[in-house]
Amino acid sequence: MKSMLFNIRPDLKGKVVMDSITLKKFKCSQCQKDTIDGWEFELDGKVQEITAAQKCNGCGTEELSRTASKELMQKRVDALVSNWYYISEKDTSGFKNYQPTDHQCTHDAKQKAMNYVGAFSQNELMEKNLLIAGSTGTGKTHLSKAMARTLKARGFKVGFISSVELFNKIKATFDSGSAERVFEEMKKLDILVIDDVGVETTKLNDVSWTVRTWTEIIDARLGMANIWTTNLDDTHLGEVVGQRAFSRMYEGTRFIDLFTDDYRKTKTVR
Repeated sequence: MKSMLFNIRPDLKGKVVMDSITLKKFKCSQCQKDTIDGWEFELDGKVQEITAAQKCNGCGTEELSRTASKELMQKRVDALVSNWYYISEKDTSGFKNYQPTDHQCTHDAKQKAMNYVGAFSQNELMEKNLLIAGSTGTGKTHLSKAMARTLKARGFKVGFISSVELFNKIKATFDSGSAERVFEEMKKLDILVIDDVGVETTKLNDVSWTVRTWTEIIDARLGMANIWTTNLDDTHLGEVVGQRAFSRMYEGTRFIDLFTDDYRKTKTVR
């Protein structure tokens, strides 16, 4: 055992006399127990000590286990997010490059969106949900992507998916009967952004199924943070998602109104 010192420190060969080497037990740097093998020896008239390791086998194994568990958990998080984050890496939608139009509501929307992100990041949200409703071309999708990208960069488990992609994801489970897995994954996200609510179905015979599915989606995310964008006003949104889901979408929700004056005038004429 004494000679093993020279395997660790070959530079000590010829400098340390074997008879001066003493085997000792040293404290593990983690558990502080005398479990580490080491040597005490004399070199140039001074007593020195060298240990074979800093941590004992038990603590080392525990640390490896924790590291492996942490890496496995991170891989699961990465897999979850990659399955729900439908924003291309080439997409640069952010707050800095959001271009408001001539309508005042588009100028206010950016600040409201940033306020929501800030409150979410600090866990200070009183209203967990955010509904961005407004006219086409006012930047609803851009703002929702900016929020999703910002929160993802801050380490949150973020989902971003259009309503069409979401319903296609659910429909793809019809043959395998694994729709429940989709909803279970959905529940694991810190925040879910669903873009363009209301364009997920164009067939009249799908409407009842769509309404039932929206109820399942809203129920699955109840009490969790959600962002929705839509071109529909209150009346038409309720017709598309159903009154039960519509009512719950409005509970504990902030609103960003991006309906332009032009749109309101059109609605008034009707």
